[in-house]
Amino acid sequence: MRILLGLDVGGTNVKAVLATADGRALRRARWRTAELGDTPAAALDGLAARVDRLLAAARLAPAALGGLGLACAGLIDGESGRILDAPNLRHWEGAPLGEWLAGRFPCAVAVENDVNALAYGEWRLGAGRGTRHLACLALGTGVGGGLILDGALYRGRRGLAAELGHLVIDREGRRCPCGNRGCLEAYAGARALEAAARRALARRRAGHAALTRALGGGAPDPRALAAAARGGSALARELLAEAGRALGVAVTSIINAFAPERVILAGGVAAAGALVLGPARAEARARLMNPRVQRLDLRLRALGNDGAALGAALLAAERRG
Repeated sequence: MRILLGLDVGGTNVKAVLATADGRALRRARWRTAELGDTPAAALDGLAARVDRLLAAARLAPAALGGLGLACAGLIDGESGRILDAPNLRHWEGAPLGEWLAGRFPCAVAVENDVNALAYGEWRLGAGRGTRHLACLALGTGVGGGLILDGALYRGRRGLAAELGHLVIDREGRRCPCGNRGCLEAYAGARALEAAARRALARRRAGHAALTRALGGGAPDPRALAAAARGGSALARELLAEAGRALGVAVTSIINAFAPERVILAGGVAAAGALVLGPARAEARARLMNPRVQRLDLRLRALGNDGAALGAALLAAERRG
């Protein structure tokens, strides 16, 4: 039985999953990214050593691997396996990760943007199964995107496609970390949602006292806001609804541009569930160009935290053929 290994490399942690070709997880591990090493060569050596230990713990030889995929945030050259731009992994930029991993492990290797990998994983094994056209939005600290078009991952020129978090939904709107104004990320990312909550509390917006009590001194992050909303905070519910409505505007543009059969949401903001999904669906439905013909199927991811790692591993296995 061929085994897949997926690695989801973030600025803080590396999540690893060993799985069967149909996505059944056999073993998981998590390592601190900073402990791998502070140069690309040292980091790859550290990563390889940990992978060796993970395989040994599972009583597997490296030859059992049918594919090894590495996913990380940033601009990735999927063909060469180089990280071109990665804000959380600056010391890895330009390093031939794909080449090094292929030289270290006897299997096909893929290095891919994390949301591209997530979209591919959900398409093959998760909430996107059965479709040929799929969009994925990851509502984390920022907002990332991935596209499956005509049954294949769509990267565009140099892997620059699917920056869906930077769809402009208000040309004179909030400033986005990218420097532009009115991007979806400035409304529906976790950083933006927390900032909106802090502004509402500072301005003593209606319901601020109840929300302050519900937060109990903690940060108004998406998880805390969702808990407060479910506990009866009208302000928390409205803040999440505002993010959902912004998301709905962007989803309409995605549907108009690409006609996906389904749009999948992932990430911490999406974990608020119906508090975000309901307003997003209502806004998108109201804005569809032709609701009798266009399809609105907006749902949450199915693979949990394994999606990006599994997707990267599946992309590697696909290269092997």
